[in-house]
Amino acid sequence: MKNSLRAFSALRNEALGFILIVVIWGGVSLFYPPYIIPSPFSVLSNIGSFLPDDFWFHLGLTLYRSLIGFVLAFVLGTLLGIVAYAQKWIKPVNSLMLALQVLPGVILGVIFLLMFGLGSTTPILLVAFLTLPTMTINTINGLSRKDQAQEEYLRTIHSRQAGYLKYVYLPALMPVLESNLTLGMSMAVKVVVLGEFIGTQDGLGYLLNNARITFDMKAVFFYLVVLLVFTLVYDALQSAIFTVFFKKYFYAAE
Repeated sequence: MKNSLRAFSALRNEALGFILIVVIWGGVSLFYPPYIIPSPFSVLSNIGSFLPDDFWFHLGLTLYRSLIGFVLAFVLGTLLGIVAYAQKWIKPVNSLMLALQVLPGVILGVIFLLMFGLGSTTPILLVAFLTLPTMTINTINGLSRKDQAQEEYLRTIHSRQAGYLKYVYLPALMPVLESNLTLGMSMAVKVVVLGEFIGTQDGLGYLLNNARITFDMKAVFFYLVVLLVFTLVYDALQSAIFTVFFKKYFYAAE
């Protein structure tokens, strides 16, 4: 019962967050003409007038690119963080990741565009490279906060490696994995739009760029709402899954 309540709470919090954003948007739109900031009602009630026929094709491409880039960053970043911690390469790897975080996404996107041309490669690689540092640093920091007392106890009783994994490393890693899944996908969705601005002729980023050029602000805000809704639904479902199936790693005190 408690698990179900927490899962419902996660969904409720994301819904409240979305409603709050819409309310703020509506309030700000009162102070600007509709050709600059249209009201939420005018955008959502006139979707058919500006929605392209191939919208779902573009949306599917954007989500596909976001997912592929995110999976690459999540897997490589988590593995790199684990290896760096195990081999005591924490400082050099952290320094490398911080250097990668400084790289401007626009410049990196232009480089990938020149290397690979138009298509999905540029936004996917942009997502992977710009999300990787966060995944790696989070993993290293999570392992660094492992339960030292529990580790010492297992050492005194000469526990097997499975014991360390179950009682020390998994409890340290699970919250990190949840954080990586949340932050990583949110970053991926934002970065892929930048990549589509720079290096594609399809996807929501491409549609956003076209709407910006023609100053179709209703379309711009609608595409932003679509990305926001996807991110909020993803976060809510992922939070609910971790709450229901991995409760012991987050509520050990209960």
